Amino acid sequence: MVVGLSNALNTARVGMQASMTSIDIVGHNIANANNPDYRRQVAYLETTNPIPSASGPRGTGVQVSRVESLYDRFLFRQVNYEKSNQGMWESLAGGLDSVERVFNDLDGNGLAGQMAAFWGAWEDLANQPEGGIERATLTSKSQVLAATLNSMGEDLNFQRQVLNDYFDQGIDDINMMADSLGAMNLAILESEVNGGQNNDLRDKQLALLSNLSELVDIDYNEDNTGQLNIMLQGGKPLVLGSEVYHLKSEANDQGDYNAYFGNEGVPLDDFLGSGKMKGWVDARDTLIQAQDDLNRMTSALIFNLNQAHFQGYNLDAETGAIFFDHRIDLAAGQENESDAVISFHADSSSAEAPEGIAWKTLANYDDFEIRFTSDYNNNGGIPEFTIRNLTTGVDLDSGSYEVVESAGEMVISFNDTKDPTLTPDKGYHLKLDFASGTAPLQNDTFKLSFGMHAARTVELNSDLENPDKVAISDNYFEVPGNNKIALEIAQLQHKQVVDGRYTYSEYYTSLISRVGSASYTAQSRQSQSRLVLDQLNVREESVSGVSIDEEMVNLIKFQQSYQATARMISTIDELMQVLNDML
Repeated sequence: MVVGLSNALNTARVGMQASMTSIDIVGHNIANANNPDYRRQVAYLETTNPIPSASGPRGTGVQVSRVESLYDRFLFRQVNYEKSNQGMWESLAGGLDSVERVFNDLDGNGLAGQMAAFWGAWEDLANQPEGGIERATLTSKSQVLAATLNSMGEDLNFQRQVLNDYFDQGIDDINMMADSLGAMNLAILESEVNGGQNNDLRDKQLALLSNLSELVDIDYNEDNTGQLNIMLQGGKPLVLGSEVYHLKSEANDQGDYNAYFGNEGVPLDDFLGSGKMKGWVDARDTLIQAQDDLNRMTSALIFNLNQAHFQGYNLDAETGAIFFDHRIDLAAGQENESDAVISFHADSSSAEAPEGIAWKTLANYDDFEIRFTSDYNNNGGIPEFTIRNLTTGVDLDSGSYEVVESAGEMVISFNDTKDPTLTPDKGYHLKLDFASGTAPLQNDTFKLSFGMHAARTVELNSDLENPDKVAISDNYFEVPGNNKIALEIAQLQHKQVVDGRYTYSEYYTSLISRVGSASYTAQSRQSQSRLVLDQLNVREESVSGVSIDEEMVNLIKFQQSYQATARMISTIDELMQVLNDML
């Protein structure tokens, strides 16, 4: 009989412990009810091992076999997949919205309105070539147009830098999360060495994984020790157990950051898959295209206005003045090993080449690259190089440029044309100066970009701030009544002069249409992705979320169980006391 009471007492004891553990877990759930990274924990009860008796095996009570988080792995993977999509569309929509605002013409004060006012001023001057008011109005409208282009160019450049900063910071965040996940893997392994699951550490691990998937598209698997192995698209490892592989970002010649894998220098931009990183890259690509298009249109405006105005005579019977000025970018390649620098050659053999540009024979406003195919000193000092039109991708033939060499420098006069009549007066006169250092070496490059900074830097020629300097006559002897140049310029608005296919209005309308369409698409996809993600979050919350009402019900249940086992212990104690008194 004593053995029976002892077993009953032990049964009550382990039952009280099981209830106490369950109450402790309920309290932990309630405390973390507002923790978004927490998953509800449940204590699983099982009967303890029975003991033999005359009447057969007899039960010995209950115990907590394990404590688990309510976690649906497949649902969690779906949520992470959609988080990557949502992150991509969110960052893309945000980036494109900023670009779209730059091209906002709804109030009539945008670029389209300023262009219309500019062409109208030229028409007015053509109708009244001697009018001082018309000349002053033209210079004013030209300055406003240039200022509008400057503002748009600066805004796009700023947004481009913002997207680059986001991307660069994103690489740092990925590396930081990868470090944390590697450390978390090791901590989980050490904490579970004696069995059981460290649910709180695993929750933090999953939260980091979820945040990482929002940044970049990843694939992962979990081994039987709770270690997460995480790979990027393309199979590049990011975290393997406690071993971490870092990414790095590097800026190219234009200052745009790209992602690379570790010390291998493997470019990763095409393997980002989705996530915010992919969205920032796509938004930047769209912005760069819009920026290039705006610069291209501005370049066409500068080029055609200058070529026409250069031929005209002003009220002082002077000629050879450009209408718009802007910055033409000249740069040596970042990987060059020589000390040669590139600049315009103002002291060219052509008298009509101010600042190294012969506007009369300038054939286009494309970008060019000079690439040396051998060291300068090879072949008795005769340089070997190619000149490529970067806009068309075509190499110029030798009849399109001339080279004049002297000690420590070489002057290259070239243009992208095969017209032999233009040979004596090429459009660009460039100088490579290496008097104080190493001459050009094989694979050295030098670039000329007419339009890279066109929108940001276009401005009215300062000489034309005096309206009398506006040149609209094509005949020296017919100043001031001749308006032929003004008519020619006014007609440019109706001609397909942008890339030889579009008018200025058509080109700009196409530009804002492309930007608007891309922005609308991104916003629509963001809304769709958000709807799907919200539905998945609701499903996950129904599995892993903490319900205060449900926990309170469980608390009462375990409280009553605890009280009952306590009462049972009290009763057994009284019975054992009676038994002792009888002895």
